Amino acid sequence: MTENPITQISDQAFKDYRKKKFQAARDGFQKCVEMLSQTDQEKDLAEMRNNLSVTFIDLHEPQQAYDTVLGTDVVFEKLGDKKSQAMALANLGTALQSLGRKEEALSTFEKSSDLFKEIGEKFMRATVLKKISDLQLTTGKPLQAVASMQASYDQKEQKTLKDKILQGTLGQIIRKFFN
Repeated sequence: MTENPITQISDQAFKDYRKKKFQAARDGFQKCVEMLSQTDQEKDLAEMRNNLSVTFIDLHEPQQAYDTVLGTDVVFEKLGDKKSQAMALANLGTALQSLGRKEEALSTFEKSSDLFKEIGEKFMRATVLKKISDLQLTTGKPLQAVASMQASYDQKEQKTLKDKILQGTLGQIIRKFFN
């Protein structure tokens, strides 16, 4: 049985991405987006647009990343796919952050974090909480940043020694400010 051409191109794009061949990955994902745009495979198209958006971020093309990912969260919401919706919001937040739209990025990351929490996805929630913390630091919210970073460490199921030390230090900072 011959593999679907979209699958072949997509698989190669993922291989290129893992090898940090971002232009080749972008070209592959773009081709898949074009092909899927001619079908009624709405979910597959939204997923491919998210993949393409990530390559644009890695190629330092934030406007293209934003334009590509915009609206994919709505597709996943309509389909009831909360995990993909949360991922799309995280990708949108990354694009917004790269564009310097920090407050919008923060709000978008918070929505993503809430969805990840709702579905019990701890690893991805920890990643998003770290992004929230970084943004809070750059927007003059240091205490919120510490709390978000603490929450990020709380999500990790397997902590390295470094994680445990940082988590303990953050806990001390929080106790100092709130006691």
